[in-house]
Amino acid sequence: MSVTAASGDVRYPRRFEIFRLEALGDAPFFTDEDAREEYDQGRRLAVTDAGSPPTWYLDILPGQQRFTVTFYSSYKTPIREVVWEATAGRLLRRRALDLFYPEGDPKRRVPYSQLLTVDQHGYADGVARIERSSPIDADVFAEITVSEQERIDVPEFGAWSALIAASAPSDVSRFDLDAIDAAEEYVRAAIAAGEPLAVPGRWSLPASASTVLGTVTALTAFEPTPSLVPVIERDAAKVLPVFVQGASPRQSGLDAREEQRRVDDLASDLAGALEYAAGRPIAFPLDQRGDGPVAEYAASLRDANARTAQWWTLNETGVVVVRSGDEDAGDLALAVHLVPARWVSGRSGTPTGRAPADLRWSRAEIAG
Repeated sequence: MSVTAASGDVRYPRRFEIFRLEALGDAPFFTDEDAREEYDQGRRLAVTDAGSPPTWYLDILPGQQRFTVTFYSSYKTPIREVVWEATAGRLLRRRALDLFYPEGDPKRRVPYSQLLTVDQHGYADGVARIERSSPIDADVFAEITVSEQERIDVPEFGAWSALIAASAPSDVSRFDLDAIDAAEEYVRAAIAAGEPLAVPGRWSLPASASTVLGTVTALTAFEPTPSLVPVIERDAAKVLPVFVQGASPRQSGLDAREEQRRVDDLASDLAGALEYAAGRPIAFPLDQRGDGPVAEYAASLRDANARTAQWWTLNETGVVVVRSGDEDAGDLALAVHLVPARWVSGRSGTPTGRAPADLRWSRAEIAG
């Protein structure tokens, strides 16, 4: 894919509509001089190539802390998104999301759950998480260590070429049936670029957020569920494990902050899938005291060392993403709870009993 970012080949939209790929307003673009002022002052800035429609869009967050580049087909369909984040004075590639469309170019954005995606997350301690999600085949998942990370210098204003070139999509088949084999080859090559991460006791669910959502939907509708996602029964609750840290940073050699970042990324992926199905999440009040199902569930979560929880309702069931443990202690964990809806909403309904006294779980309860 040919990309350009030379001076005079770009525009600076004041506001940019990401579906139509159009700048908005009566005076839709900054002048180069005004755009430079926005950038130098650390304000948010959008950059596109000069095409109509543009083939790429760069979103620079305030303070030049994050640079996100999205590439499009000639029909405005997203094909790749790359996120760079300022770390130790340079930009680290935090994420590269590649999109494949087996049914052809839809000429618009469609939900990721309907696509083949290859999602790569990079971390400052040399770990990469790679995942291929597919609606037609089993997911592919790996955590690897890499000897060299994708890093580039923070660009000076107008010098976007290196950033765009480092982010540009590979020349692989993105559309039609060839995209299936292309995505498979692409993810296998990404995994082969490193060595498997080996930490005793560590475990990550080898499934995408879309697969977890499918399991949650099936369980709440009392339908058959795929065996890939383990389910731990706790009386009226079900626990779907997603991640177990397994060892402290002192034991594993990994960075504690990056361990927390990995859990944050996994939780964000789950939240994105659940938000598409059930709307925006609601923060669960872990400090709730007193009587009633919400307070009882909160007490059980505190006993399980929960740090954060957010919930949705789906098919009259509470769906809760729970982060627990401490990264320095090595007991970080992430799970999805399925509970009676009144445990989270507090609304009256059919009696379902008190929240279980023990919602703790361990790696030993997960097969494989």
